[in-house]
Amino acid sequence: MQRILHILLLVVFTGFFSANAFAASYCQLARVQATTAESWELSRGKNSLIPLHQGRNVFTIKCDLTKDGVLTFQRPGLISHHLDISGEHRSPIPTGQIAYVLPMGQFEGVLTLEAEVNYTPRFRWHHQQDFVTASQQHNLIMGGFYGLGFTLVLLSLLIGWKIKAPTLRWYGFYILSLTLFLLLQEGQLFIFFSNEIAQIHKFAYLLSIGFTVLSASWFFSNFLYLKQDFPYVNRTILVLSSLVFVCALLRALFAENLPLFWIGAIMGYGTLLIVAAIFIVSLVQAYRGAREAGLICIALSIVLLSLLFRIVFLNYNPFMQRYGFILALAIESIILALALAQRVSRITHEKDIAEQAANFDPLCGIANRRGLNSRLAKLAESDPEDQMLYAAFYIDADDFKSINDNYGHNVGDLALQNIAACLAKNMRQHDVYGRLGGDEFIAIASFRSVDEVHKKHTELKLTMSRVTFKLGNTERTVTASVGCAIFEALPANLDEIISASDRSMYIEKNSRKLGVV
Repeated sequence: MQRILHILLLVVFTGFFSANAFAASYCQLARVQATTAESWELSRGKNSLIPLHQGRNVFTIKCDLTKDGVLTFQRPGLISHHLDISGEHRSPIPTGQIAYVLPMGQFEGVLTLEAEVNYTPRFRWHHQQDFVTASQQHNLIMGGFYGLGFTLVLLSLLIGWKIKAPTLRWYGFYILSLTLFLLLQEGQLFIFFSNEIAQIHKFAYLLSIGFTVLSASWFFSNFLYLKQDFPYVNRTILVLSSLVFVCALLRALFAENLPLFWIGAIMGYGTLLIVAAIFIVSLVQAYRGAREAGLICIALSIVLLSLLFRIVFLNYNPFMQRYGFILALAIESIILALALAQRVSRITHEKDIAEQAANFDPLCGIANRRGLNSRLAKLAESDPEDQMLYAAFYIDADDFKSINDNYGHNVGDLALQNIAACLAKNMRQHDVYGRLGGDEFIAIASFRSVDEVHKKHTELKLTMSRVTFKLGNTERTVTASVGCAIFEALPANLDEIISASDRSMYIEKNSRKLGVV
């Protein structure tokens, strides 16, 4: 019997201590000024949406905690905040959101908040260790986003200035504004600086909103060719973005003297209209077959959905309101980077093709006069030795007019193509050679001695003395005269090279006509 009594007492005491050890913690906020009782029970680790009125809001806070806790709420929208517990003022801890340490046990306090406008921030309390873990995870995620943002900014600005692409530069400005906006919104700077920067932080935060909307509008205007294809829509978008920027600037400078509700409405709904308009235009451009417009549609649809939760469905889903916009912007930044990479690659490829077409003779498949000029500067750089001679060989087809007159221009073109093929076959890969126009060609090369120049000149004269090609079943022959000019230093001007080698070619041609070897 005594043993049974001991067991019962042990069970009772164990249950008593267990109940106290695992008693549910709770926190409650109650509005002081309310004519009717308004109170909210805060659930640990979950958001509680509590409406604030413009001006001063006073709440009593009652808690019974088994561990030290932390009360957090959003910083944007607040002018000031104070927490007194048991008559003792509490200082916020350095973190992105506003956070106050709550002591273990039962206590009561007063929370005073001064709000700029009527809005509904998120309140949450955590056990202190849970708060530290969650803060570290959040800062790590946001740090990754900031790293991504600043990397994209540097790449886009450097590449944009190098290849002279204004769209890339606008993308860089947009991502920079966006990254700064999220950095200021999340309040990470308060980890390193005290609350004394609150006013500067608020000013910079509002300006970052304006710059983000403005730079985004200009970027999409350039990327989707709105000015050319949708001039009226483009003008409307740019005017709206300018209006949002002006509202952000006015709110930053003159917040106390403005109807903040309407200013905020213009900024929020103006931004939503801009994104919706650009999204619709990107759909139209994608339907028309505009390249990269499909990726823009995907990126903007994600941002548009997150904006709906941020501006319209404020209390629908706390997670979407808190992280939806950040995730959407991160995904958008990556998709836009992919779209830009595709466009830059395509434009670079098209530019290379156009450059190649502009520098090559379409008939003969070798460089034209423009291509000769662009390659001439590279010839001296390709020779590592300083003591080099340069020679220019001027080639002119003999009696070419008679070929066109007697056999037609098709045969004349075929003759020119074979002269060009012989020239290319007899020159080195790094030599400069091409067609000057008509039946005139030139080759410029470097040599170590005059003997090497004479050897190459003789070789070219022999080759050009009998250039054969087939015309149907008949073999035809065309000849060309080759002049040579030697330079100790390579002239930078192609005309000077042509003039010197041209005189030599005419001496060669006249000598051949007179039968002089």
